[in-house]
Amino acid sequence: MKEKRKFSIFTVNFAKKRGLYRFFAILLFIFAFLFCYIQFLITPLIVETCNATIKVNSTKCINYAITEAMNQNVRYDDLINLVTDSSGKISMIQANSIQINMLSKLINRVALAQLSNFSTTILEIPLGAFTGISIFSGLGPVVPIDVYPYGDVHCNFKSNFESAGINQTIHKIYLVVAANIRVVLPMKTINVSNSGEVVLCESLIVGQIPDVYLHSGNLTEMLNLIP
Repeated sequence: MKEKRKFSIFTVNFAKKRGLYRFFAILLFIFAFLFCYIQFLITPLIVETCNATIKVNSTKCINYAITEAMNQNVRYDDLINLVTDSSGKISMIQANSIQINMLSKLINRVALAQLSNFSTTILEIPLGAFTGISIFSGLGPVVPIDVYPYGDVHCNFKSNFESAGINQTIHKIYLVVAANIRVVLPMKTINVSNSGEVVLCESLIVGQIPDVYLHSGNLTEMLNLIP
């Protein structure tokens, strides 16, 4: 009787342990399935949606900053000073660093102010998109996901010379605004870069332009260059 009782107790304990192992195995399987599902389906979907949303918002910030710069009615003579010698040839091209820095600070300030409006962005993804089936991607209620973008804006000026005929050159000044945004998502952090470019001002220069200026693509490289 004692041996039968011991055997029955052992059998019950073994059955309990086996049930416990099976329970933990099922939990581990569910955890692994959810991890793979989130990692390979949900996360790329959120990243793609976030990239598109942040691109749109950063484009709005850049365009607004560029519009503000254009509203300043900046003239070519405000940024560039052509110095000629006694014979009338161009001896030096000077960039007005004070005016350029003031304009750059204005653009950065405006762009950052606009960017702060999107400090908290809500992504709205239809529930059907989480199935991974394209036909269901636009179906179901919207799932809101909060993301937190932050970053900085850089302003740069490009210089370009284009031939317009014999001894005639068009000098164009381009305004380039670039935004580098870092976005904190629930599962990962991504970087989004965007930029915009526009002709800020231009002028027709009559006379020969020294080669040293023709190869200076960045306006800051032209500060007080002497050929």
